[in-house]
Amino acid sequence: MTQRLALGITVGSANSVAVMATRDGEPGIDSERVLTHPTVLRLDADGSTIFGTEAATGGRHAPGVRIDGFLARVGDPVAMLAADGTSHSASSLVATAIARLVEEASDGDATIVACHPAHWSPHTVAMLRSALDDLNLPDLTLIPEPVAAVRWSRAAGGSTSDDDAVLVYDLGATGLTVSVVRTGERIELLGTPLHTAEISGSEFDLLTMRYVLANAPDRIDADPFDPIVERELAALRERCRIAKEELSTHTATVVATRSNPAAADSTTVRLVRDDVEDLLRGPLRTSLAVIRDAVHRAGIDIGDVSRVLLTGGGGAIPLLTELISTEFGLPVVSATEPALTSALGASALAAELPDAVDTTPIASLVIAGQPDAEHVVTSHAAGPLALPTATHRPGAARNRRRRVAIVAAAAAAIGLLATGTVAVSTGAGIGTQHPAAPEHTTSTTDGAATVGGPITTGGATAGTVADPNGPAPKDGARQSDPTKPGAITVVNSQPGDKRSGDPATPAPATQGASPAPAPDAGQATRAVPTCPVHGRTARSPRHRA
Repeated sequence: MTQRLALGITVGSANSVAVMATRDGEPGIDSERVLTHPTVLRLDADGSTIFGTEAATGGRHAPGVRIDGFLARVGDPVAMLAADGTSHSASSLVATAIARLVEEASDGDATIVACHPAHWSPHTVAMLRSALDDLNLPDLTLIPEPVAAVRWSRAAGGSTSDDDAVLVYDLGATGLTVSVVRTGERIELLGTPLHTAEISGSEFDLLTMRYVLANAPDRIDADPFDPIVERELAALRERCRIAKEELSTHTATVVATRSNPAAADSTTVRLVRDDVEDLLRGPLRTSLAVIRDAVHRAGIDIGDVSRVLLTGGGGAIPLLTELISTEFGLPVVSATEPALTSALGASALAAELPDAVDTTPIASLVIAGQPDAEHVVTSHAAGPLALPTATHRPGAARNRRRRVAIVAAAAAAIGLLATGTVAVSTGAGIGTQHPAAPEHTTSTTDGAATVGGPITTGGATAGTVADPNGPAPKDGARQSDPTKPGAITVVNSQPGDKRSGDPATPAPATQGASPAPAPDAGQATRAVPTCPVHGRTARSPRHRA
C-alpha cells in the first residue's frame, strides 16, 4: 500500500508547528520533519495571504495588513478589526493558518490531525470546524491538545495503565491551561480544563525586558510611539524572550540594548538564571493553586495523579519542574522541546489513522462529567489506543442505511401491535420527530460520560439506533434523544394503564372518531393508529405540515 504522509499541526498563540511522519515509525524531533512559524498572517492588497516567518518579517510597518493574536479570539461573536479597517473572523484566520501549514508540509495527500486548546467550548470548536470545511479541509481531525500530548508520552515510552491519571501543564505564550487526562484504552479528559491568562510566557518576557531596561548601562529616553522606537522595543523584547529560553539550558547569557534606537552601536546586559528565576518564582508558585483546583475539579486526589507532563514553551523552565516536584512529590516529564509536544502527538495519531478517513467511523473520546462536550474526538487509532476501525466497502454506507430502516420498521411493527401508538423515525431524511407530551414521557440517558452530540471530524455524523429488543419502558414511555438518527420515539398511554404494553389488549378507541374510507382497488394501505393521549390520529414526522 502506498504510504501517506501523517501530519500533526498545532496553531499556538505565538508559534505554529507542523510535524511530518510516515507509517514506518513514530515521529522524532528532526529539523527536516518539523516546521515552526510565528502565528502571524499578512494580507496583501492583491488579496493574497502570507503566513509565518515571511509575514512576521518587517514588523507592523511592513506593506500589507498584519494580523496576529487571532487564536484567542476564536468563538468571539465580534470579528477582528485589522489596521486597514477590514473585519475578519478569527476562526477563518486560524483555518487559514492551518491550510498554509498543510500546503507547505505536504503535496495534498496527507492524513491530518490538528490540535485545539483544551479549554475551548463545543461552540468554539464547531466554528473552527466550519471554517476548515470552507477551505476544503473536511477530512482534518480535531483533537484537544492534552490528548495529543498524552499520545506523545505513550509513544515516547511513558508507562500507562487504565488507572493512570496524567496532569498536563501547558504553559504557552498567552496563558496557562491545566488538564487531567485519563489514560488506558480510552483517553479521556477528567473534569474541566482550567485556563488562566495571568500566568503566561508573554508576561515572563515582559518581566525579563523590564529587568534588562532597569539594569542597562544607558537609560533609554525616547518617545515610545515613535515607529523607530517601537521597532527597537519589539526587537528588545524578542531578544529577551530568546535569552529567557537560553537560560533553560545555560546558567548565564547577555542581551544587547541600545540607548539610541537610531544608533548602530549597542551595549549588553548580563542575565543570570538565578536572577530571572527570582522574577518568575511568584507567578509559578501561583500556578500550583491552579493545579490543585484542576485536580479537585477532576474528582480525584493529587495522590491519584501518576505524573505531570509539561508542554508549551514555558514547560522548559527548570524552576517549574523543581516547584511542582517539590510541592506534590510527583514525577515531572517533558519533551526535549515542550513546545512541540502536542504536534508530535498529533502526528503519531495521524500515522495510526487508516487512509479512508472520510468513510471510517470515528470513536469519541469521552469527557467524564461533561456530557455536552461534543468537541472531544479521537482518531481511528489502532494499537495502543484500541479504538474501533472499519473496512470501507463500496456501497457500505447505503447498506447500513438500509439495515437501519429495516430495524426501525421492525421495531415500529412491534410497537403497533403492542400499543397502537408508535411513531418511528429512521433519520434517513425524514425530518423532526413529534416529541411526546412532557407529562407522559421519561427521558433516558446514557450517563454523564456519554457524548450524545455529533462528532466533529471529517464532516461525518455518526448516529445510534435504539435496540428494538431492549427492556420495556417502566411507568410511562421512554423518549429517545430526538437528535440521534435512527432513534425510536414511543408515546405510551396514561401512566398506570394496565393495558399499556400488553399485546393481547387492543388500543382504546377514541370517541367520535370517524371510520376510515374504503381504499381504492389495488392501492396499498396501512393501519393508521389513533393516539389515546391526544385523541387524534398519530402521524409520522414526514406527514407533518
